[in-house]
Amino acid sequence: MRLEERLLAWYDAGKRALPWRGERDLYRIWLSEIMLQQTRSETVARYYARFLERFPDVFALAAASEDEVLKCWEGLGYYSRARNLHAAARRVAANGGRFPDSAAGLRALPGIGPYAANAIASIAFGERVPALDGNQARVLARVLAWEAPLRTPFDLEMAAREQMTGDRPGDYNQALMDLGASVCTPRRPDCGACPIAALCRARALGDPESFPRRQPPVARREVERLVMVARCPEGVLIRRRPARGLLGGMYEFPALEGVPARGALPELLAEAGFAGARVVGELPPAKHVFTHLVWRMRGVRIELPAAPTGWIAARDLSAYAFPSALRVYREAAERWLREEAWR
Repeated sequence: MRLEERLLAWYDAGKRALPWRGERDLYRIWLSEIMLQQTRSETVARYYARFLERFPDVFALAAASEDEVLKCWEGLGYYSRARNLHAAARRVAANGGRFPDSAAGLRALPGIGPYAANAIASIAFGERVPALDGNQARVLARVLAWEAPLRTPFDLEMAAREQMTGDRPGDYNQALMDLGASVCTPRRPDCGACPIAALCRARALGDPESFPRRQPPVARREVERLVMVARCPEGVLIRRRPARGLLGGMYEFPALEGVPARGALPELLAEAGFAGARVVGELPPAKHVFTHLVWRMRGVRIELPAAPTGWIAARDLSAYAFPSALRVYREAAERWLREEAWR
């Protein structure tokens, strides 16, 4: 049996039960594939049903505000996906709800790159195109004992196309994903349970974990930040981050780069536009790791006589989408807002 036949037989016998598995609705297929980018399926499963309940079709998503979409996405990370999803929904809704019907056409929509376009097209239209992410690329790199380091999974595109000859490309792509997620894992792959182990050259070489060959690691830049939970008579100060860039469109608290000594804070706060600020307490340190960046944070509580220009004074923080990086400080702010003495 060829690799494709072995893999599909294994998939048919025990594919994972996922809420989008077997779906034929193109909107739902698209949503699941965007959510699954850089996020584990177990995590996505907790968000998928909630998102569909709030936005059951492309018209409901298109009609929502960006804030509503980001709030529903909150905690799922990589928030540019949500903004692009929203922008694509508006474009599709303006086209009468009709999506492009090919991988090439789908790539014209915001937020749909080669992987998502091919995954959606293979599942929804039966287009014979490989959907290559880290899981699929790892399996194929091991089967082929691919020696060149992979800059992107699509370095394997031509080799992947050669493996796809049947009439079930969507199932094949999902089977490859399942195998990479559950059997051919990065560490300690379970070769004894692998349906294509007999075809795997890396296994024959005795060192499957050494594939894919690795690029030199990229050092993460570390940034120290002082996060200020700043209270004024109208609420806690927040503002929206720029639409483009890191955590675009999310909300945040005032912050200073670097972690100044306590004695230098009043002058720095005044320079930052927080004249009259009074530091009233410390908040716990926190750390958040992005792909190429690390935030090392500590926090302070400050009180202000009035809200500075350019800031929102919010009493209900639950209405705003915050990144998980600031969760500890949002929770501190919510506790502060609930204090009986301040109501």
